Amino acid sequence: MNTTNTKETLHIRFAEKGKMYSLEGNYKEALRHYKEAIKMMQQTKDSDIFFQHYSQCVMEALEQLGSYDEVISFCKNYRDFLADKETNVLVKKHNAFVCERQAIQHILKEEQEEAKTVLTNAQKEIGKGKHPITDELLNWLLRGYKINKDQVTRLQKKHNYFIVRKESVNPKIAMDLPEGISPF
Repeated sequence: MNTTNTKETLHIRFAEKGKMYSLEGNYKEALRHYKEAIKMMQQTKDSDIFFQHYSQCVMEALEQLGSYDEVISFCKNYRDFLADKETNVLVKKHNAFVCERQAIQHILKEEQEEAKTVLTNAQKEIGKGKHPITDELLNWLLRGYKINKDQVTRLQKKHNYFIVRKESVNPKIAMDLPEGISPF
C-alpha cells in the first residue's frame, strides 16, 4: 500500500498513530487521531471499509475510557448506518459484532436486561456459534448470572475482542497529527 502523504492515504497514517496511542493507554489522543482520520477518509473511494474499521477503533478507545453511554449511542447510530446498506453476510456479521459491543457496554453499566435483548437479537441474525462472546454472555445472562467487569475483560482477551493489538499496528507508517488540529 502506498502510504505517502497524499490526501487519499494520509488518513491511514493518522489512524495508525491513533492505534499506537491506544496501545500506550492514551485514548484521548487516539480518539483525536481516529476522528481526524474519519473526517479525511469520507471522500475516498473505499470510505465504507475505512469507516467500519475506524469506527471500531473509536468504540474501543471510548470503551477503554469507560464512556459506556457514548459507545452505546455510537453502536445504535452505527447499526442505523448498517441498516441502510444492502444486507449480505458481511453486513450481518458486522452488525452482530456491533450488537455484541453494545451489549458489553450494557453489562458494564449493570443493565443486564438491555444486554440480553441486544445479544438475543444479534444471535438470531447471525446464528449460534458464530460469535463466541455473544454466545457465552447470552448463556450467562439467560441463566441469571450477574456478570462483572473482570469476567468481561477475560472473555474479551480470550477471543481477541479488540482489533487494536500490537501485532496489527504498523508504526512505520504512523504519523502524528499537528497539535492545532482537533476534531472535537
